[in-house]
Amino acid sequence: MCVVTFDWEENDAKEKVRHFMEKRKLVWAVVEVTNACNFNCMWCYANTGYKEKIARKHMPKQRLDTLLKTLSESGLKQVTLSGGEPTVYPHLKHAIKKAKDLGFVVHMNTNGYLLTRKLAKELRRMGLSQIQINIDSINGETHDNVRGRKGSFRRAVQALKNAKAAGITCVSQTVLTRKNEKEITDIFRFARSHGIQRCRVWDMMPSEGCGLENFDIRPTNYVKSLEELTRFAEQTGARHIEAGEPFFPLHKTKIPTSHVSCVATAGVLTNIACNGDVYFCVTQRKPMMNIFRMEGSFQDSYAEKLSEFTSSFRIPPECRNCGMSEKCRSGCYTRREHAKGVDYWCGSQGLTWNKLS
Repeated sequence: MCVVTFDWEENDAKEKVRHFMEKRKLVWAVVEVTNACNFNCMWCYANTGYKEKIARKHMPKQRLDTLLKTLSESGLKQVTLSGGEPTVYPHLKHAIKKAKDLGFVVHMNTNGYLLTRKLAKELRRMGLSQIQINIDSINGETHDNVRGRKGSFRRAVQALKNAKAAGITCVSQTVLTRKNEKEITDIFRFARSHGIQRCRVWDMMPSEGCGLENFDIRPTNYVKSLEELTRFAEQTGARHIEAGEPFFPLHKTKIPTSHVSCVATAGVLTNIACNGDVYFCVTQRKPMMNIFRMEGSFQDSYAEKLSEFTSSFRIPPECRNCGMSEKCRSGCYTRREHAKGVDYWCGSQGLTWNKLS
């Protein structure tokens, strides 16, 4: 999950990093409670689309309880509810309360379309502490086009306001594409003008589904955009950067930074679908195991499967000969696989760590 998050206020997201540094074991799960979605995003690996006639699947309530209990017993500290779109999940409030009662830090990824002020208050009361909502352009028409639904920009902005008013930490997150890379700093500035505490940028990944079909809208210079955002963060008093991007930090910054080159490879994060399938990364949709069909400890089972998966990685010769490959860990697995060699953000732009560090 190649993301970089800039923090202007303290938040509980650091808890998972702290626990991982102490235990060096899996601490965080993104749980896709449903595959149903009311949007049709251009770049989404999980694009089911509200117009498509496909089977909608929700994780049954009993299985959800079993899953959360298993994750708790395995020592995980954070659960991020995702989808699909979690606000269409019929047991959302129960899921948040159950996770909170088990001691989890509870976050949620949502498009915000259904997040009314009333619902935001209810979810906060259940135990939700952070919400992530995409702002993919400050031009409403562009945002709506990327997200595949008219009115989505207006609803997203209002949802962030609703969540903030309810006392929930808000993250404005943006998938960087050719359609918005020139305004990415303006998107962050817009979010900060509304008091949003955290801003996050994602690399558009060549994952299956729409992410691969529409890969021609990938940004022209993702690395340059990260540099611009880091400068913006420095100039506006950001307190912390949490980076899961191999090619970060790209230049020296005085902002304290928690950097894991790949949270999936390091074993910080796992992704679990609504049927219990467990994925290496949100962009890799071939399951490593199923949490409902395993035997023994989930922590041990996952560590074994992760080791098997990463042992098959093909590291390009260019990376072996690069003196800085230990820092970037040869870049992103998904990007390397797509390029059939060096991570294309390194290879295609002639990056060298001597220039970046």
